[in-house]
Amino acid sequence: MRYLQKFVFTLLSLVLVGCGGSDDDGGGETASITLNVSQITASVYQNDTYEVDVTVNYQGEGVLVGMPKGVNEVPIWLGVDEQSISSKQAVFRVYLHGNIDTGVYNSVLRFVTAYNNGSVAYKDVPIELTIKEPLVFTVVAGKQNVSLESMISVSDSGPVEGNSTYITYGAFSDWDWLDVEVVNNQYKAKIIKTDLSVGEHVGYIEFLDQNYRFRKVKIVYLVTEPEFNIGNVNKLTINNETIASELNMTIPVTPTSEGVIWNVIDSSSMISVTQNLNSVDISLEFDLLSQNNGIYQQWIEFEYQYGDLLFPKTRKIEFDVEIDFTDIQQISPYVIYTSDEITVRVWGNNLMSLTEEDFKAFTPIIQSVNYISDNEVELNIKANTVEQEINFSIENRLDYLRGEAKVVVRHAPVFPVASINLPENPASKVIYDSERERFYFRSYSNWTNLLYEISHDNEQWIVEQIVGESPKGLAIIDNGTQLLTSSVACSMTKIDLDTKVTVDTPSVTHCGYMDFGFIGQYYTGETVVIDTNQWPSIYNYPNWELATVNYPSVYSPNVILSKNGTHLIWTDSTGISSPRNAYVYDVRNNKFNELNTNSSYAFYLDSFSISATGERVSFQNRIYNSEAIVIGNVGLNDDVWNRTFVSLDGTLAAHYDFSERKIDIYDIQSDEGAFFTLDLPLVVNEENMFIKEIQFSEDNRYIFVFSSNLNTEKYNMSIYER
Repeated sequence: MRYLQKFVFTLLSLVLVGCGGSDDDGGGETASITLNVSQITASVYQNDTYEVDVTVNYQGEGVLVGMPKGVNEVPIWLGVDEQSISSKQAVFRVYLHGNIDTGVYNSVLRFVTAYNNGSVAYKDVPIELTIKEPLVFTVVAGKQNVSLESMISVSDSGPVEGNSTYITYGAFSDWDWLDVEVVNNQYKAKIIKTDLSVGEHVGYIEFLDQNYRFRKVKIVYLVTEPEFNIGNVNKLTINNETIASELNMTIPVTPTSEGVIWNVIDSSSMISVTQNLNSVDISLEFDLLSQNNGIYQQWIEFEYQYGDLLFPKTRKIEFDVEIDFTDIQQISPYVIYTSDEITVRVWGNNLMSLTEEDFKAFTPIIQSVNYISDNEVELNIKANTVEQEINFSIENRLDYLRGEAKVVVRHAPVFPVASINLPENPASKVIYDSERERFYFRSYSNWTNLLYEISHDNEQWIVEQIVGESPKGLAIIDNGTQLLTSSVACSMTKIDLDTKVTVDTPSVTHCGYMDFGFIGQYYTGETVVIDTNQWPSIYNYPNWELATVNYPSVYSPNVILSKNGTHLIWTDSTGISSPRNAYVYDVRNNKFNELNTNSSYAFYLDSFSISATGERVSFQNRIYNSEAIVIGNVGLNDDVWNRTFVSLDGTLAAHYDFSERKIDIYDIQSDEGAFFTLDLPLVVNEENMFIKEIQFSEDNRYIFVFSSNLNTEKYNMSIYER
């Protein structure tokens, strides 16, 4: 048929081009043509074919059919076949194929006759074809007593012009799951099997008219996976008012199809699950309550199967648990001195739910409360004249301890003023334990890391080595109760600062060449461990999840955290070409401010210092504010061996002048320089010319100077009283 279609159309084009050009007048007759149709309209399902005969009565030498002049492309859904032809009448069968996408398509057929004298007659027949979607039946596997049937129509839109009756059909199907029934001279497609496998099944209902012409309707039988009725799972919120029974819930899980087997196979670690016949019982583990406030997604996974007709599949039930306790995470400073009048900063959650009276209930030495945000409060404290410990904790109805913190009131320390030799060169920042009046530092020599403690008995200083597994990073965490250290073997160790008992803690797997040279605890209570070997990785500890904070790219970073955990110095180290980058990270608003050092000098750890609150930062002889903006200089030059260190309260800076071998104390409270010196300069022993670090005592009464002489391999701590 395709060949004939192409031939007829091509021949017609040739005739149309040649009409009117013949010398034969054809006997002077006039061509004429009439058709039994004026238009052809059909609606078919995909893959069906509609056929109609067009009878042509004409006066001429013959009849041709094709496209009107100017239409060069024949639609792929349109075909024509010559059935018969005589001297006055011809019959053509027009085919409309449903072999294209659903939609409405239009075209035109032109029927032409002519005489050799140039007389031409033609008729155009508009054609509209509507392609309908297949008839789709959907059932859920295992559903019983489901009525799957639909009335269908394949009759023509009306009697063809010149005929007096509709074309009648008979229908049949060759698929065992598909049947057709005659209802009031119409047809009903019926699905007669419900136990087919999950997936798409395709069949056809075929129709045959009295002229043995076929029509067919595509039937798609879609068997979907079994369904489950899952009860509403709302977000669980746990707060101070939550009671123990509210940590449990039952979730209905009911298959809506018969023969479906299901079993719980897994769940998130923070819940325990018990499966019943048509439900699961869920209990929240108490470990969940130890998490920081936030929303934690929980899930249950179960496997289900529908006989042999569905391979085992899995499904998850997910719900959120929101932890929303009022709690206290950290207090800074947590050591204050008797008779001090001081402002203590408290960080936590939902703090505005606590009244001033609630805070004063912890201790009467709180004079007033200044609410900064729901997570930050200032306590104005007038300390007693006696030593004491003040515990802060928020009660809840679960009797679960959340966010216990303390303030320690101590007499102001009196340190032995002396100069002592250290057995090793400090290879890290020296950490001061305010509560116990001790220093800790790490050394590195002969490929070995050692951990040292420096303490005093009011008369002399004592230096002792603490046993540990080659410690690298170290930090005092958990409100001053633990010393956390990392090793080059990527293991972690906690040392109880009261008992000196050592406890192993979770270590990262697949460590490779990582070098955990920094540990720090942010004011939120979040502990981070940073790989300082080349391009760093930052982990939250102890779950070892990679940090979500987008830290700027630096090489082998030097990292210094303010004592209260709100600000971080983040810089390139040595080992790469200039320029090097330095930043101050404000943990509170997750913002990095670039530190303009105006230097390509190698950034060593002892090149920087930061106050307890992050309000003052130093690099060489420059002083910056918390937003990394230079506010002034100290000293007369910026020699690379000069060092500047700011006090914990950010009011003072100690500047070491290498060429003069002296330390000057500057008042840096102003928001812009110039800064002026206080006191007399401190003279540094010639043997200890390289200053690694200077620290102020918390009351600014004492200055601790850690120095070294690499030529003589002598290391020293000198204590000065102002």
